[in-house]
Amino acid sequence: MKTAFVCGAGGFIGSHMVKCLRKEDYWVKGVDLKYPEFGEPEADDFVIGNLHDINVYNLKVDRLCLHLD
Repeated sequence: MKTAFVCGAGGFIGSHMVKCLRKEDYWVKGVDLKYPEFGEPEADDFVIGNLHDINVYNLKVDRLCLHLD
């Protein structure tokens, strides 16, 4: 299964991107400043946070780091 990270997953465009990726069999981690405006989050993992905040990067992202050289 492929993995995707969607910034702005709570907004109109981001939430639709999450839906499209899930239909294509992606595991999706979504992040946004706010809870989704248009219903429940559809991402497999959804986090409310500001990417300018260093503490957001301490979140569990092991599914995103599949291989590092």
